[in-house]
Amino acid sequence: MVKKRLKVHSLTGRIDITRMHLAFRKVKRNGGSSGVDGVTIEMFEANLEQNLAALMFDLKHRGHYHAMPLRRVYIPKGKGKKMRALGIPTVRDRVAQEVIRALLEPIFEPTFAECSYGFRPGRNAHQAIEEILRAYLEGNKVVVEVDIQAFFDNIPHELIIDLVAERVADGNILQIIREFLTAEVIEDGETHPVELGTPQGGVISPVESRKVVPVM
Repeated sequence: MVKKRLKVHSLTGRIDITRMHLAFRKVKRNGGSSGVDGVTIEMFEANLEQNLAALMFDLKHRGHYHAMPLRRVYIPKGKGKKMRALGIPTVRDRVAQEVIRALLEPIFEPTFAECSYGFRPGRNAHQAIEEILRAYLEGNKVVVEVDIQAFFDNIPHELIIDLVAERVADGNILQIIREFLTAEVIEDGETHPVELGTPQGGVISPVESRKVVPVM
């Protein structure tokens, strides 16, 4: 009999000013450019206490938090000529995403496959290589590389929300995640709605994406 996992309630109540400051420091360490509002990390920090207090209020009161549109940028994909589309959130939204990421990660991290190494705390590419070498020494001689084209761009939003809702019973947090997923994209001065996929380039993207990726 499979043991049913208990749902986590009242994550919103865990959001406090200490967590807000921790989130900002993480965003500051990661660096990055401004979003569509033009506000840099330095500009946000110049009025830090007021900015964090206002953001915390919005995050703790359902219906108050609204994600700003993402700024579209393109970076090279691999060694070829293909480009990967990223959506750059504002600094304020990056802080919000880090707050939610820090709340969700302890819940979902233990559920990921032991052989999974990408975008996980305490894990890196060198460990993945060591795992491959161990498998090779055990007699496994075949390596199969699989890539689903535009996988993250086509994940249904409801699938992500439903999977998170299996463990999280906090409507406010689920609504905030929906705001992250459906944030519009601004490219060449035009605003485009987002109805599918998880935005690549945000703080919380790896957690959202990994929750959907099948594990063996």
